[in-house]
Amino acid sequence: PLVQAVHLVFLAFFAGGIVIVDLRLLGYGMRSKTIAQVARDARPWMILGFLGLVATGLPQLMQNATREYFSEFFWYKMYLIGFGLIFLVTVRRKMTQGAEATAASKVVGLISMAIWTGVTITARLIGLFT
Repeated sequence: PLVQAVHLVFLAFFAGGIVIVDLRLLGYGMRSKTIAQVARDARPWMILGFLGLVATGLPQLMQNATREYFSEFFWYKMYLIGFGLIFLVTVRRKMTQGAEATAASKVVGLISMAIWTGVTITARLIGLFT
């Protein structure tokens, strides 16, 4: 339970960084700062959160390795995380270099939110159906 609780704390760091930047990409929140400033300020929290998620997720995975391996939701989650990270460091990073929200930045923000929401949903489904 302690590892799971710490995992959720790191999830809050990572997801908080994702959401605040994506909302800024959509043109909402923190309008006094440019998108680039918001992304730069959120980056350390996202990195810390992701590293913490990996560090606490591996022990959870090892505890139920066989069950996780045969769970289709686990693999959906892993694929979405991989896709999300690639999207984060390529398309989304390029879009966060702008000063103001554009139509393209809004699409990128929506796609980013959809990817990470998918990760969250599939993670929850692992616990419910495996």
